[in-house]
Amino acid sequence: MEVVLRSIFKNDIVSFLDFVQLSLPVKKTFDAYRRTLYDFDSFLFIEGLAEKKLEAELIQRWLDGFSVHPRTINGKISHLKRFAGYLFTLGIKVTLPERPRVTTDFAPYVFTEEEMAQIFEIADDLVMTNPKSKVAAEFPMLVRLLYGCGLRLGEAVTLTWDNVNLDTGVITVKFAKNNKQRLVPMTDELTRILKLYRNAPCFEMQKNDFLFKTGDGKQRNISAYWQTFDKILCELGIKNVQTVKYGVRGPCIHSLRHTFTLRSFLKAESEGREFMEANFFRTRGTHTYRCLPESTARIVYRCSCRY
Repeated sequence: MEVVLRSIFKNDIVSFLDFVQLSLPVKKTFDAYRRTLYDFDSFLFIEGLAEKKLEAELIQRWLDGFSVHPRTINGKISHLKRFAGYLFTLGIKVTLPERPRVTTDFAPYVFTEEEMAQIFEIADDLVMTNPKSKVAAEFPMLVRLLYGCGLRLGEAVTLTWDNVNLDTGVITVKFAKNNKQRLVPMTDELTRILKLYRNAPCFEMQKNDFLFKTGDGKQRNISAYWQTFDKILCELGIKNVQTVKYGVRGPCIHSLRHTFTLRSFLKAESEGREFMEANFFRTRGTHTYRCLPESTARIVYRCSCRY
């Protein structure tokens, strides 16, 4: 159902969203902007705002209507900040409220050497129960890419073969987090396995195909992989079936990136480089990994890059 914008800023919101859609190819990010501004438009209409001027007090009243995590509020402020920049070019004055402070006790789950060996074994033995779906056949390759390169699941499923240089062993991630691009090197062994996967007759790969595609050539939905990995973790006793049922995060497929990240940090330290010199992550993210118990960190470091 099409949403009808009704506030004094309705035309500006439409124009801004058109710009965002062109500049942010990742649909999920654009949808977040759209939800924020559609809701803000409804608020402004109810408030009866008659002048094209946005003040921090008014925006704060809108934000106070949400019973959500401070991180979600920060996201909405980020969307409005970019909208404010657009309005500024039109000569419209906007003041924004302060961002709430966000604290977290989150500690990333890192798989041990034994757990990774078990995950690889089960992934390699998955059976295709649906003849129309190749998720089980693709999954071993996906797990190795996530673990061996530190890719996010959303990055992996958007990769096409023209993003992968199998001669140099380098992957180009065009739409990474925060819409950045980066080059990701692979080990020789991972590159060799990816070549075998590329040439496997059952996948019928073409030059511009997605690495992980549906039967009609479309990008695979991440939910299929997420659920498959959760089943593996439940089978190994790493995750509880009830936590999966009720949406508790805990260990998950993204933990493969956590494992890769910490192993990379520790390797950098063993080579005489500080964590921050590794130039992989922001300070806040790096601090999260450094807060892990040393025993856990050392176990991860002993994990070999086996595929």
